[in-house]
Amino acid sequence: MPLLSVSDLTVTFDDFTAVDSVDFTIEPGETLGVVGESGSGKSVTALSIMRLIEMGTRAKITRGRVELEMPDGSTLDLLDQDEPTMRSIRGNQIAMIFQEPLTSLNPVYPVGEQIAEALRIHEGSSRKASMARAREMFDLVRIPEADKRIGQYPHEMSGGMRQRIMIAIGLCCGPRLLIADEPTTALDVTIQAQILGLIKQLQVETGTAMMLITHDMGVIAEVADRVVVMNQAKIVEQGPVEQIFHSPRESYTRGLLSAVPKLGSMAGHDGPRPFNLAGDLA
Repeated sequence: MPLLSVSDLTVTFDDFTAVDSVDFTIEPGETLGVVGESGSGKSVTALSIMRLIEMGTRAKITRGRVELEMPDGSTLDLLDQDEPTMRSIRGNQIAMIFQEPLTSLNPVYPVGEQIAEALRIHEGSSRKASMARAREMFDLVRIPEADKRIGQYPHEMSGGMRQRIMIAIGLCCGPRLLIADEPTTALDVTIQAQILGLIKQLQVETGTAMMLITHDMGVIAEVADRVVVMNQAKIVEQGPVEQIFHSPRESYTRGLLSAVPKLGSMAGHDGPRPFNLAGDLA
């Protein structure tokens, strides 16, 4: 039975459709990669699963089902739940990490306190117990000198360290599904590789499933088990990562793959050759 099943999900903003009849599943322990250009509906889909899309926006989930398998084996349609129920699910069952940790972390609180706060809110832990668990999370996400860094503020840490803090906050309550929205885009290439390796290793250690949103096909090739390709609010193709990379069926998917820079591709040319992805869809 899938851990998460999304069916016919449709989200509208005023007079346009941001997500149109989206269907996919995520199995326990699986990594599902969601790829597509900016504006294709990837992040809106993730925020709709978390029921965050309607907060402070004009967005409206107009139809669909988002069914989550609960630990007792029952199934819950998240789109039918009230806000107190969703608050109990966020963090405990489904957690999310975002693209830019410096805008997600509170600049006036030490990072250790921010991990501990998540534990106090979601698990009702005491201050002492939550800080002890926060210290353990520093070790889990491989932050060195944890006793020193637990009292540091976000601006005192590098981009890679801040992203590790975001991962620690996401994993501290033991969620069964982690939604990672462009978690490495703001990082340089070497740190990006470290964070991807860390996420992959933590999945093995914790058994957490992951929905990885990115526009980077190289990232998908590195960590995903299955891939969903989105374009203009719809899923145009989905399947195992090997099938998507080696024998994509849709011209849009082939366009995304051909857009990946290749060593030597400009040899003999004065500049980059024109690339018309939209034309491939005609």
